[in-house]
Amino acid sequence: MPKKVFYTNVLEGKMEGYRRFHDNIWPEVAAGLRAAGVTQLQIYNLPGTNTLCMTIETAGNIDLGKATGPGSRYRLDPRCKEWEEMMDSDFHGGWTEMQEIHSSTKQWNTSLGLPMLAPTGDDFEERPTSPPSRINVSTIHQGTMRNENARYEGAVNERPQSPRTGRRGYHPPGSHSQIKFG
Repeated sequence: MPKKVFYTNVLEGKMEGYRRFHDNIWPEVAAGLRAAGVTQLQIYNLPGTNTLCMTIETAGNIDLGKATGPGSRYRLDPRCKEWEEMMDSDFHGGWTEMQEIHSSTKQWNTSLGLPMLAPTGDDFEERPTSPPSRINVSTIHQGTMRNENARYEGAVNERPQSPRTGRRGYHPPGSHSQIKFG
């Protein structure tokens, strides 16, 4: 899921009110953001300051400005429009997107010589991927199906046999898992 990070500064003396509103977010706003493609949203406060950092994860590579900004479907809801305008005018004046400068997914894998498994964020350049692992590849040998890369261990990699007690798994007769009739 693509992630965006933003920062803002809350106006002096307004932090308590900002927190109170976000602790009691209007249902229309929460539903509107979900409908716009926001799957996760967290806001952090830099201790001792009025600086906030917000992370947003979306369901796909969407343009947040088009999805939640002025003129968007999200802001057609009067309560969502009122919320956003109140936050911008009464509390902070808007959010500024931050630029990613380091990612363990990118730089660490490059440093370790590991392939990228999938593109991240807005970066959709071609990258090498690992070949798919061969699991559950079955063969039939002398009438018996075998799985060369099975999760079962043993000489022939066949599914473990039940103790043939008529019960699933091993439970000694009279144990708690046995159903008694009569």
